[in-house]
Amino acid sequence: MIKLRHRYLIASLLMAVVLVLLLALVAAPVLAGLRVSGAILVTDVSPGETITHQMGVSIRDSDAAMDMLVDVKGLGEYSAKDFIAVDKTSFHLEPGGSQDLVVTIRVPQDVSAGGRYAIVYVHSVPTGEGQVGTAVAVNVPIYLTIKGSQLIHTGKITELIIGKAVSGQPVDIFTTLENTGNHHFKVKGEVAVSDASGETLDTIDISLTSSSIVPTLSAQLKATYIPQGELPLGVYSIRSTVMLEDGTLLDEAEGSFEVKEPYVPPLPPATLTLTPGSAGVLKTADGRISISFPAGAVISQVEVSLENYPLEQLRSPPADFSLATTCFRVDGLSGLLAKEATVTVKYTQADLSKAEGDASRLRLARWDQAQNQWSVLETKVDTGATTLSTDTNQLSIWAVMVGSPQQGVTAPAPPAEVNWPLIGGIVAGVIIIGLLVYFLIMRRRRGY
Repeated sequence: MIKLRHRYLIASLLMAVVLVLLLALVAAPVLAGLRVSGAILVTDVSPGETITHQMGVSIRDSDAAMDMLVDVKGLGEYSAKDFIAVDKTSFHLEPGGSQDLVVTIRVPQDVSAGGRYAIVYVHSVPTGEGQVGTAVAVNVPIYLTIKGSQLIHTGKITELIIGKAVSGQPVDIFTTLENTGNHHFKVKGEVAVSDASGETLDTIDISLTSSSIVPTLSAQLKATYIPQGELPLGVYSIRSTVMLEDGTLLDEAEGSFEVKEPYVPPLPPATLTLTPGSAGVLKTADGRISISFPAGAVISQVEVSLENYPLEQLRSPPADFSLATTCFRVDGLSGLLAKEATVTVKYTQADLSKAEGDASRLRLARWDQAQNQWSVLETKVDTGATTLSTDTNQLSIWAVMVGSPQQGVTAPAPPAEVNWPLIGGIVAGVIIIGLLVYFLIMRRRRGY
């Protein structure tokens, strides 16, 4: 009876805990969904003209009530802040409520040529205790073009940043362009990569920017160079070109990067649909990585993918190990495999260089998310095929690692010493037991 009461008490406590958690979830504030209509204004205006722009601000029924503020901020040196007034600079929103705003723009008669720019900043009053508060906000950009004025579209590249050439990783190129004119514009570009002989290896297109660059402000354009094959040691030239949407040249800049160690390009991505009843091989197009799954490795159909992983994002290797250059990630398998898969990695010259030319020091390592640590696996090294392979029942982030010279070569085990006293004792014991059995059998026969 006491045990039964204890069971009822435990069940009641569990139900109370669940109820408290549910109430906490219901009471927890939902991230506000601030919505603004009329969230951008791009228009032409004449000197001395007055125009209005309608905006609507609302929140969802599930949002908490909030107090709102409205500010106008200038954008760049060609600011329109002094032209703009909003009919309400503060208001209150109840859940599901909305508020209309009227933005009035009065353009001075003596306004100079070009464009004028501002932002209407709609934001909630920060809530929270202590030094940390939370708020929601929306920026509404305003782009004004002065009619009949001379529009100047010029730009200057102020910075060209070229990433290091790290084997297995792409080379990122960042071009910063400043709008030196008096009117906003969008840009596109291209980056040409050439070797020491001047031969162009690749031309990378930079697509048109999604937003315009305001005068006196800058935008950073990114291009990613992925070589088609290994890059020999040496210096490579970069020419970055930025142009307007119609192809008009704005500026060019040159730079370079150097390949100081053996370099191989990043791994191409690969995917595989794996089913329980059939075997499958997940393999990159260049054949550098392959994962062989036997039939029955999974219990349901899954989509498995493999992609390159940034070397700089890897966790620190275990003691007595260092990172080589090959690393990748396998996604789509959240649990353990029912049957082990075989992972085969073709090690590169860059990997071998990290091991000082000794392939026996190379190991395959897998990051174990649950344990939050690397597992360096028993690895078969085939120097003829230049491959590393291992069997595993789970897949996540993988890396080729280099062990210390002592770990790289496994010395043959010394011959075991023969323990003659032990062997003699065993033989003697067997003989004695045999004699005892013999005498027992003989006594029984005589008894009959």
